[in-house]
Amino acid sequence: MAKVVLVTGMQAAGKSTIAPLLAARIGPPAATLDGDVFYHGVVAGAEVMTPDPSAEAIRQLELRYDASSLVAQHYADAGFDFVCSDIVLGEHVERWFSRLHNVEKYLIVLVPSVESIVEREVARGGGNAYRDWEQPGGSPADAVRALQAGLEEIPRRGLWLDTTGQTPEETVEAIDLEKARW
Repeated sequence: MAKVVLVTGMQAAGKSTIAPLLAARIGPPAATLDGDVFYHGVVAGAEVMTPDPSAEAIRQLELRYDASSLVAQHYADAGFDFVCSDIVLGEHVERWFSRLHNVEKYLIVLVPSVESIVEREVARGGGNAYRDWEQPGGSPADAVRALQAGLEEIPRRGLWLDTTGQTPEETVEAIDLEKARW
């Protein structure tokens, strides 16, 4: 039975770096996809998620999640293990997994420290990923903390890893899929 792994966490937590490394470890055959592919696919009329999202932003977010779970199922049906990386929070995690059938399901939540996330975001030339979440007079760290509240709404299942100070290879080495079962 094919394995389907969802790797989630905050922006700059390491999801898109970890996913292909993990897929290479659990395959062959194995494939991976970053949910940002679908985020960037909306080229006209895109609505971004904010602390007070529009109905259209939520609809586009759910389309993105549904698309990635459909791709995961498609690859699994073809006999591939599949690793998806995306920021999937709260009740959306349950919905994402509910779309999968006849696969082994795994959840990995990357939870490096707030300071580590801010440092990583700045180091990769970003620093603006959390701007829509910043309150007047607030800092990027405050914005990360606000968005991290969504992690608390994820059912406490799967494997939750504090990856602060770890290299991507160390994080992949620390992943025990048996502990990540959904």
